[in-house]
Amino acid sequence: MTELQGRVFARQAAFEVLAEDLREQTVEAQTLLTEKKAEVFTSHHAALAKVPQSVRGKGLVDFLEKWLTPEKEEKKEEETPAESEKREEEAATEEKEAPKTEEEAPKTEEEAPKAEEEAPKAEEEAPKTEEEAPKEEAEAAKEEETAKAEETPKEEKKKEKKEKKVEEPSPYRLRAKEVAEALVLSGFITSYKDRVKNYLAEAPKEYVTDSELFVPLPAAITESKDTTVWNVVDGAIYVSQLKRKAGVFSAFTQGKDVYVVANEKTNKIYFFESDVARATLAEYAAADGFVQFDNAHFQFGVKLVYGEKFELLNLVTKEGQEAFLNTLLNVGVQYREVYNLAAEEAKSFYELKDFDMEKKEVSMEEYKGKVVLVVNVSSKCGLTPTNYPELQQLYEKYQEEGLVVLGFPCNQFAGQEPGTHEEIVEFVKQYNVTFPLFEKHDVNGSNARAVFTYLKAKLPGTFGNYIKWNFTKFLVDRNGQPFKRYAPKDLPLSFEEDIKELLAKAPEPEKTEEESKEEEEVASVKSEEATTEKKDDAASTEEVTTETKEVAATSEEEVTSKVEAAKEESATVAVTAP
Repeated sequence: MTELQGRVFARQAAFEVLAEDLREQTVEAQTLLTEKKAEVFTSHHAALAKVPQSVRGKGLVDFLEKWLTPEKEEKKEEETPAESEKREEEAATEEKEAPKTEEEAPKTEEEAPKAEEEAPKAEEEAPKTEEEAPKEEAEAAKEEETAKAEETPKEEKKKEKKEKKVEEPSPYRLRAKEVAEALVLSGFITSYKDRVKNYLAEAPKEYVTDSELFVPLPAAITESKDTTVWNVVDGAIYVSQLKRKAGVFSAFTQGKDVYVVANEKTNKIYFFESDVARATLAEYAAADGFVQFDNAHFQFGVKLVYGEKFELLNLVTKEGQEAFLNTLLNVGVQYREVYNLAAEEAKSFYELKDFDMEKKEVSMEEYKGKVVLVVNVSSKCGLTPTNYPELQQLYEKYQEEGLVVLGFPCNQFAGQEPGTHEEIVEFVKQYNVTFPLFEKHDVNGSNARAVFTYLKAKLPGTFGNYIKWNFTKFLVDRNGQPFKRYAPKDLPLSFEEDIKELLAKAPEPEKTEEESKEEEEVASVKSEEATTEKKDDAASTEEVTTETKEVAATSEEEVTSKVEAAKEESATVAVTAP
């Protein structure tokens, strides 16, 4: 399976490694936000567009902070910051003024008689006070400056307190921000700007900012029927950005970007504009379509056909082409061969040809009258260590009785036969292989060898006329007719009884030219008779149709004449009436 690429999958992976308590709290938050959806998600505007169900980053964090904060803490927070500061200032002022009032009380009592005695003196000294007035004013100015100097540090302290409160948010707000980030990673909400195509973009340092606009994704909130990328994460076995044929210039541009998801749970293939799209461009049920190699438009193209509709994708490399087609088969799409169809029309295995390791042409007619076991082999497959020894064992055991094993190296499956012909020959020596090996070549697609095009057409497998993996095996009887097909995991010794059954049967005698002609004549006569019968059936059908029409016409005429007669009678009665 290929790596699941895209931002949604990257976020999901990041969410899975978060602390367990944070993940659990995020799930709780999802439930709460779903219940309070009308309160949290409201209409906002972004880029001149109205977004009906959305929330700003600050609003989301505020809501989560309120949810996370215990009730006692909430009451304390209601009093702050203004009320708590006033209370602190009033308390401090009261503490400072209390000792002064106690000390000044006795002084006022002692000074009362003195004031009476000094009254006449004050009258005498009045001129002096006028002279001293400038001095008092100067002293008052000094006192004001001193008071201001004392108040300045107090104001600075207040500012510092306010700044500290801004710089140090409550622990509940910090946690609320973490939960908001986790909501994005889990796929519960996403940024409204996520529509912007930015495939494989690096994750930002933080997803949730105060001004960012977020939209919910669950259908329980949106009530949307659109399929999003988040909807098809579960069950995805192939996810990648490919090139799609679009427009008359696609051959020059190599296609338009499209994000493709193949899902084995829904058995569908989805096409999106980007890796964070909230709606599909198209989606197809796998069982309703066919997939085929198509090298006419793109060098390594794959074509999905759904009736008159089709999707043509550019996979850029041969390996990518084969891997993607293989994936579509796993989802449930049927394969359709469109190349080398002439080989399918062969009447027997003996009409086919191929090339050996030395590039010499070999006709399959050389194995006439023998039981032939055909297999596509590879050197680096997990099935190699078990299949090669058993193939050699069968060949050695039944060679004299007429069994031939033919190995056809192929590098189409995960590149597991990368070596040259010389390297392959050297490799199989460890298994003491002595049966014939042919040149390395494809078994599927436009370059598929004729032997396999013929065999897979006559004996289709689970995926139709397609070879799914290394060590797919075909057994051919002594008359050159395909007998049975075996899956890669079916070890050679598991069907030894089938081989013995075919070896026990003698080949049918060869037909003479006269017998062949007679068979052809009989076949042509039968086809002519069948054609004649069809024509007779068609003619009889036409006769029946004609008779039916005639009967219908006659009945219509009779009905018409009766109606007219009835009208004439009624008219006669009307005339003769008194």
